Amino acid sequence: MTATRAWSPRSLTVSGILNIAKPAGMTSFQVVRMVRRALDERHVGHAGTLDPAATGVLPICLGRATRLVDYLLREPKTYHARLRLGERSDTGDLEGTITPGADASHLTREVVAEALQGFVGRIEQVPPMHSAVRHEGRHLYELARQGMEVERAARVVHILSIDLMAFRPGPTAEAEVTVECHRGTYLRVLASDLGDRLGVGGLLAWLERTAYGPFLLESAVSLEALEAAPDPSTLLLPMELAVLSLPRVDLLPAGASAIRRGQGTWLAQPPAVPAGTEVRAHGPDGRLLALGEVRGAHLRPTKVLVAGAG
Repeated sequence: MTATRAWSPRSLTVSGILNIAKPAGMTSFQVVRMVRRALDERHVGHAGTLDPAATGVLPICLGRATRLVDYLLREPKTYHARLRLGERSDTGDLEGTITPGADASHLTREVVAEALQGFVGRIEQVPPMHSAVRHEGRHLYELARQGMEVERAARVVHILSIDLMAFRPGPTAEAEVTVECHRGTYLRVLASDLGDRLGVGGLLAWLERTAYGPFLLESAVSLEALEAAPDPSTLLLPMELAVLSLPRVDLLPAGASAIRRGQGTWLAQPPAVPAGTEVRAHGPDGRLLALGEVRGAHLRPTKVLVAGAG
Protein backbone atom coordinates (compact mmCIF):
# COMPACT_ATOMS: atom_id res chain seq x y z
CA MET A 1 0.00 0.00 0.00
CA THR A 2 1.45 3.34 -1.04
CA ALA A 3 0.14 6.87 -1.25
CA THR A 4 1.43 10.29 -2.19
CA ARG A 5 1.45 12.47 0.88
CA ALA A 6 0.55 16.17 0.82
CA TRP A 7 2.12 16.92 4.16
CA SER A 8 5.64 17.01 5.55
CA PRO A 9 6.93 15.26 8.69
CA ARG A 10 6.52 17.34 11.82
CA SER A 11 9.41 18.39 13.99
CA LEU A 12 7.17 18.02 17.05
CA THR A 13 6.22 14.64 18.44
CA VAL A 14 2.64 13.61 17.81
CA SER A 15 0.75 11.97 20.64
CA GLY A 16 -2.52 10.12 20.69
CA ILE A 17 -4.16 6.79 19.93
CA LEU A 18 -5.09 5.30 16.58
CA ASN A 19 -8.01 2.89 16.49
CA ILE A 20 -6.78 0.62 13.70
CA ALA A 21 -8.81 -2.11 12.01
CA LYS A 22 -6.19 -4.80 11.59
CA PRO A 23 -6.62 -6.92 8.47
CA ALA A 24 -6.01 -10.66 8.30
CA GLY A 25 -2.54 -11.81 7.34
CA MET A 26 -0.57 -9.14 9.18
CA THR A 27 1.18 -9.30 12.53
CA SER A 28 0.50 -6.60 15.09
CA PHE A 29 4.13 -5.50 14.81
CA GLN A 30 3.78 -5.05 11.04
CA VAL A 31 0.85 -2.71 11.73
CA VAL A 32 3.01 -0.77 14.20
CA ARG A 33 5.71 -0.35 11.55
CA MET A 34 3.19 0.98 9.04
CA VAL A 35 1.84 3.47 11.58
CA ARG A 36 5.37 4.55 12.52
CA ARG A 37 6.15 5.22 8.88
CA ALA A 38 2.84 6.94 8.11
CA LEU A 39 3.14 9.41 10.99
CA ASP A 40 6.94 9.68 11.09
CA GLU A 41 6.90 8.88 14.82
CA ARG A 42 9.42 6.61 16.55
CA HIS A 43 7.48 6.06 19.76
CA VAL A 44 4.71 3.71 18.66
CA GLY A 45 3.31 0.64 20.38
CA HIS A 46 0.21 -1.55 20.24
CA ALA A 47 -1.94 -2.46 23.22
CA GLY A 48 -2.44 -6.19 22.94
CA THR A 49 -1.40 -8.52 20.15
CA LEU A 50 -3.82 -9.93 17.61
CA ASP A 51 -2.78 -13.15 15.87
CA PRO A 52 -1.93 -12.68 12.16
CA ALA A 53 -5.09 -14.51 11.04
CA ALA A 54 -7.31 -12.43 13.34
CA THR A 55 -8.91 -9.13 12.40
CA GLY A 56 -10.37 -6.21 14.27
CA VAL A 57 -9.61 -3.46 16.74
CA LEU A 58 -5.92 -2.83 17.43
CA PRO A 59 -5.28 0.36 19.43
CA ILE A 60 -1.94 1.93 18.52
CA CYS A 61 -0.39 4.43 20.95
CA LEU A 62 1.91 7.16 19.67
CA GLY A 63 4.24 9.60 21.38
CA ARG A 64 3.38 10.29 25.01
CA ALA A 65 0.40 7.94 24.76
CA THR A 66 2.81 4.97 24.75
CA ARG A 67 3.25 5.63 28.48
CA LEU A 68 -0.40 4.67 28.96
CA VAL A 69 -0.34 1.25 27.26
CA ASP A 70 -0.44 -0.55 30.63
CA TYR A 71 -3.71 1.21 31.43
CA LEU A 72 -5.25 0.24 28.11
CA LEU A 73 -4.33 -3.38 28.74
CA ARG A 74 -6.66 -3.36 31.75
CA GLU A 75 -9.68 -2.63 29.56
CA PRO A 76 -12.09 -5.45 28.65
CA LYS A 77 -12.12 -6.74 25.09
CA THR A 78 -14.95 -8.17 23.00
CA TYR A 79 -14.43 -10.84 20.36
CA HIS A 80 -16.62 -12.34 17.67
CA ALA A 81 -15.43 -15.88 17.02
CA ARG A 82 -16.36 -19.07 15.27
CA LEU A 83 -15.49 -22.27 17.11
CA ARG A 84 -15.32 -25.56 15.22
CA LEU A 85 -16.25 -28.69 17.18
CA GLY A 86 -15.16 -32.15 16.03
CA GLU A 87 -11.65 -31.19 14.92
CA ARG A 88 -8.36 -30.46 16.68
CA SER A 89 -5.29 -28.39 15.80
CA ASP A 90 -1.79 -28.34 17.25
CA THR A 91 -1.97 -24.51 17.26
CA GLY A 92 -5.60 -24.30 18.37
CA ASP A 93 -6.65 -22.68 15.09
CA LEU A 94 -6.63 -23.20 11.33
CA GLU A 95 -2.97 -22.19 11.06
CA GLY A 96 -1.77 -25.51 12.48
CA THR A 97 -2.03 -29.18 11.59
CA ILE A 98 -5.71 -30.17 11.78
CA THR A 99 -6.72 -33.66 12.85
CA PRO A 100 -10.17 -35.23 13.21
CA GLY A 101 -11.82 -35.25 16.61
CA ALA A 102 -14.94 -37.18 17.48
CA ASP A 103 -18.25 -37.02 15.64
CA ALA A 104 -20.11 -33.92 16.93
CA SER A 105 -23.48 -34.82 15.37
CA HIS A 106 -25.09 -35.38 18.77
CA LEU A 107 -24.38 -31.82 19.96
CA THR A 108 -27.29 -29.39 20.17
CA ARG A 109 -27.39 -25.64 20.61
CA GLU A 110 -28.62 -26.08 24.18
CA VAL A 111 -25.80 -28.45 25.13
CA VAL A 112 -23.13 -26.17 23.66
CA ALA A 113 -24.63 -23.04 25.25
CA GLU A 114 -24.65 -24.71 28.67
CA ALA A 115 -21.04 -25.87 28.27
CA LEU A 116 -19.92 -22.38 27.27
CA GLN A 117 -21.35 -20.89 30.46
CA GLY A 118 -18.97 -23.11 32.42
CA PHE A 119 -16.12 -20.93 31.14
CA VAL A 120 -17.57 -17.62 32.37
CA GLY A 121 -15.81 -16.11 35.38
CA ARG A 122 -12.26 -16.60 36.61
CA ILE A 123 -10.94 -19.77 35.01
CA GLU A 124 -7.55 -21.35 34.34
CA GLN A 125 -6.04 -21.57 30.87
CA VAL A 126 -2.75 -23.15 29.81
CA PRO A 127 -1.07 -20.78 27.30
CA PRO A 128 -0.67 -22.41 23.86
CA MET A 129 2.79 -23.20 22.54
CA HIS A 130 2.14 -20.85 19.63
CA SER A 131 1.94 -17.73 21.81
CA ALA A 132 4.15 -14.83 22.89
CA VAL A 133 4.43 -16.07 26.49
CA ARG A 134 8.08 -16.46 27.47
CA HIS A 135 9.81 -19.59 28.76
CA GLU A 136 13.34 -19.12 30.09
CA GLY A 137 13.68 -15.89 28.13
CA ARG A 138 12.32 -17.18 24.82
CA HIS A 139 8.86 -16.84 23.28
CA LEU A 140 6.89 -20.07 23.23
CA TYR A 141 6.21 -19.66 19.51
CA GLU A 142 9.97 -19.68 18.88
CA LEU A 143 10.27 -23.03 20.65
CA ALA A 144 7.20 -24.35 18.84
CA ARG A 145 8.74 -23.50 15.45
CA GLN A 146 11.70 -25.70 16.43
CA GLY A 147 9.36 -28.58 17.19
CA MET A 148 9.74 -28.20 20.94
CA GLU A 149 7.00 -28.35 23.54
CA VAL A 150 7.60 -27.33 27.14
CA GLU A 151 5.44 -27.56 30.23
CA ARG A 152 3.38 -24.41 30.81
CA ALA A 153 1.77 -23.36 34.05
CA ALA A 154 -1.94 -22.60 33.95
CA ARG A 155 -2.90 -18.94 34.30
CA VAL A 156 -6.05 -17.43 35.74
CA VAL A 157 -8.02 -15.37 33.19
CA HIS A 158 -11.32 -13.56 33.52
CA ILE A 159 -14.13 -14.10 31.01
CA LEU A 160 -16.97 -11.66 31.65
CA SER A 161 -19.56 -13.18 29.31
CA ILE A 162 -20.05 -15.63 26.46
CA ASP A 163 -23.07 -15.44 24.17
CA LEU A 164 -23.83 -18.19 21.66
CA MET A 165 -25.01 -16.25 18.60
CA ALA A 166 -25.50 -19.16 16.21
CA PHE A 167 -24.99 -22.91 16.06
CA ARG A 168 -24.62 -25.19 13.04
CA PRO A 169 -24.95 -28.88 13.93
CA GLY A 170 -23.24 -31.71 12.11
CA PRO A 171 -20.33 -34.18 12.32
CA THR A 172 -18.15 -31.08 12.47
CA ALA A 173 -20.30 -28.49 14.23
CA GLU A 174 -19.72 -24.74 14.47
CA ALA A 175 -20.59 -22.31 17.25
CA GLU A 176 -20.56 -18.58 16.62
CA VAL A 177 -19.92 -16.70 19.86
CA THR A 178 -19.37 -13.25 21.31
CA VAL A 179 -16.89 -13.23 24.19
CA GLU A 180 -16.11 -10.35 26.54
CA CYS A 181 -12.97 -10.92 28.55
CA HIS A 182 -9.95 -9.39 30.21
CA ARG A 183 -6.27 -9.49 29.33
CA GLY A 184 -4.54 -12.81 28.78
CA THR A 185 -7.55 -14.80 27.58
CA TYR A 186 -6.85 -17.06 24.61
CA LEU A 187 -9.84 -17.78 22.38
CA ARG A 188 -7.87 -20.64 20.83
CA VAL A 189 -7.61 -22.26 24.24
CA LEU A 190 -11.31 -21.61 24.89
CA ALA A 191 -12.19 -23.44 21.66
CA SER A 192 -9.92 -26.36 22.49
CA ASP A 193 -11.09 -26.61 26.10
CA LEU A 194 -14.75 -26.43 25.01
CA GLY A 195 -14.14 -29.26 22.56
CA ASP A 196 -12.47 -31.33 25.27
CA ARG A 197 -15.33 -30.68 27.68
CA LEU A 198 -17.81 -31.86 25.05
CA GLY A 199 -15.64 -34.85 24.19
CA VAL A 200 -15.23 -34.05 20.49
CA GLY A 201 -12.25 -31.69 20.23
CA GLY A 202 -12.35 -28.08 19.11
CA LEU A 203 -10.44 -25.33 17.39
CA LEU A 204 -10.76 -21.62 16.62
CA ALA A 205 -11.88 -21.17 13.02
CA TRP A 206 -12.17 -17.38 12.85
CA LEU A 207 -11.62 -14.42 15.18
CA GLU A 208 -12.41 -10.70 15.11
CA ARG A 209 -11.95 -8.22 17.94
CA THR A 210 -14.97 -5.92 17.85
CA ALA A 211 -14.24 -3.74 20.89
CA TYR A 212 -11.35 -2.84 23.14
CA GLY A 213 -12.42 -0.63 26.01
CA PRO A 214 -13.80 2.55 24.39
CA PHE A 215 -12.50 1.59 20.92
CA LEU A 216 -15.06 0.03 18.57
CA LEU A 217 -14.60 -1.75 15.26
CA GLU A 218 -17.26 0.33 13.49
CA SER A 219 -15.19 3.48 14.07
CA ALA A 220 -11.78 1.91 13.43
CA VAL A 221 -9.50 3.18 10.65
CA SER A 222 -8.28 0.86 7.91
CA LEU A 223 -4.62 0.88 6.94
CA GLU A 224 -5.65 2.02 3.46
CA ALA A 225 -7.44 5.04 4.94
CA LEU A 226 -4.44 5.81 7.14
CA GLU A 227 -2.05 5.86 4.20
CA ALA A 228 -4.46 7.83 1.99
CA ALA A 229 -5.07 10.55 4.60
CA PRO A 230 -3.52 13.93 3.61
CA ASP A 231 -2.54 14.38 7.28
CA PRO A 232 -2.84 11.08 9.20
CA SER A 233 -2.34 12.87 12.52
CA THR A 234 -5.95 14.09 12.18
CA LEU A 235 -7.02 10.47 12.77
CA LEU A 236 -5.46 10.42 16.24
CA LEU A 237 -7.79 10.14 19.21
CA PRO A 238 -6.98 11.80 22.57
CA MET A 239 -4.73 9.75 24.82
CA GLU A 240 -7.11 10.22 27.76
CA LEU A 241 -9.21 7.42 26.23
CA ALA A 242 -6.65 5.03 27.71
CA VAL A 243 -7.41 6.15 31.26
CA LEU A 244 -11.14 6.88 31.28
CA SER A 245 -11.54 4.38 34.12
CA LEU A 246 -9.54 6.66 36.45
CA PRO A 247 -11.33 9.43 38.39
CA ARG A 248 -10.89 12.87 36.82
CA VAL A 249 -9.69 16.02 38.57
CA ASP A 250 -9.67 19.45 36.92
CA LEU A 251 -6.90 21.87 37.74
CA LEU A 252 -6.83 25.65 37.97
CA PRO A 253 -4.08 27.42 35.98
CA ALA A 254 -1.63 27.60 38.91
CA GLY A 255 -2.15 23.93 39.74
CA ALA A 256 -1.77 22.91 36.12
CA SER A 257 1.56 24.78 35.90
CA ALA A 258 2.82 23.04 39.02
CA ILE A 259 1.82 19.60 37.76
CA ARG A 260 3.48 20.22 34.39
CA ARG A 261 6.71 20.96 36.31
CA GLY A 262 6.35 17.69 38.19
CA GLN A 263 5.33 19.39 41.43
CA GLY A 264 2.37 18.61 43.66
CA THR A 265 -0.58 20.93 44.05
CA TRP A 266 -3.62 21.51 46.26
CA LEU A 267 -7.00 20.87 44.70
CA ALA A 268 -9.81 23.40 44.93
CA GLN A 269 -12.35 20.57 44.55
CA PRO A 270 -10.77 17.32 45.77
CA PRO A 271 -12.54 14.14 44.64
CA ALA A 272 -14.29 11.97 47.20
CA VAL A 273 -11.91 9.00 46.84
CA PRO A 274 -9.77 7.01 49.31
CA ALA A 275 -6.27 8.28 50.04
CA GLY A 276 -3.75 7.04 47.49
CA THR A 277 -6.29 6.74 44.65
CA GLU A 278 -4.80 7.23 41.19
CA VAL A 279 -6.51 9.94 39.15
CA ARG A 280 -6.14 11.69 35.81
CA ALA A 281 -5.46 15.41 36.01
CA HIS A 282 -6.75 17.78 33.31
CA GLY A 283 -5.76 21.37 32.72
CA PRO A 284 -8.12 24.36 32.38
CA ASP A 285 -8.44 23.63 28.65
CA GLY A 286 -9.56 20.07 29.38
CA ARG A 287 -6.34 18.48 28.15
CA LEU A 288 -4.93 15.49 30.04
CA LEU A 289 -1.73 16.65 31.75
CA ALA A 290 -0.74 13.89 34.12
CA LEU A 291 -1.69 10.96 36.27
CA GLY A 292 -1.34 11.41 39.98
CA GLU A 293 -2.10 10.21 43.48
CA VAL A 294 -4.64 12.01 45.63
CA ARG A 295 -4.39 12.26 49.40
CA GLY A 296 -7.08 14.50 50.77
CA ALA A 297 -6.88 17.77 48.87
CA HIS A 298 -3.31 17.21 47.66
CA LEU A 299 -2.36 15.82 44.25
CA ARG A 300 1.08 14.34 43.69
CA PRO A 301 1.94 13.68 40.02
CA THR A 302 3.20 10.17 39.23
CA LYS A 303 3.26 10.37 35.43
CA VAL A 304 3.54 13.80 33.79
CA LEU A 305 2.35 13.62 30.19
CA VAL A 306 2.57 17.28 29.19
CA ALA A 307 5.64 18.97 30.66
CA GLY A 308 6.76 22.58 30.66
CA ALA A 309 5.65 25.85 32.12
CA GLY A 310 2.92 26.64 29.59
